[in-house]
Amino acid sequence: MTEVTQALNEMKDVYAKLLGHSAPEIGPGWYAPFPPGVDPLRFALQELEDLKQLQARITTPVLPVAWVPRADVYALKDALLIRVEIPGVAKEGLKVLVQGDDCVVRGERKVFEGGTDVRPMEIESPYGPFERRFPLPPRSEPDRLTARCQDGILDIRIPSKALDMEAKEMKVEIA
Repeated sequence: MTEVTQALNEMKDVYAKLLGHSAPEIGPGWYAPFPPGVDPLRFALQELEDLKQLQARITTPVLPVAWVPRADVYALKDALLIRVEIPGVAKEGLKVLVQGDDCVVRGERKVFEGGTDVRPMEIESPYGPFERRFPLPPRSEPDRLTARCQDGILDIRIPSKALDMEAKEMKVEIA
């Protein structure tokens, strides 16, 4: 039974790390029977392992994210081009950095302050902090990454060693 208790405690820890608050208590009426032939303990341990792998791939931003800017990603012959739409975000308020295997874009769009005689009637534009993460492509050269911001578009160019954009055809013998 200690293996079950340990797995349950690990599951609660993973839940808290992923969602930022404690896992709810599970009451006796919340259990569902397993189909015949399925070992509940083995199933739970596999679920726990899957959650741990998910947690390892997910990193939470430092700031709470209020909105997510739209982005387009293009493969060029020698680079990856990421175009992020950030109208109204000052260049000075942007950060582009490499963290592990990700290119991270952080910033904040400030609330429009038009003075005391301006009263908001309808607001559709999101504001506040944002963060976007883009996985670095294989054979990328993040130390040569460049970024340029103009007209509300942030262009990030991540050089790569020979991105192969043409599909190669290969015959495979069928046994």
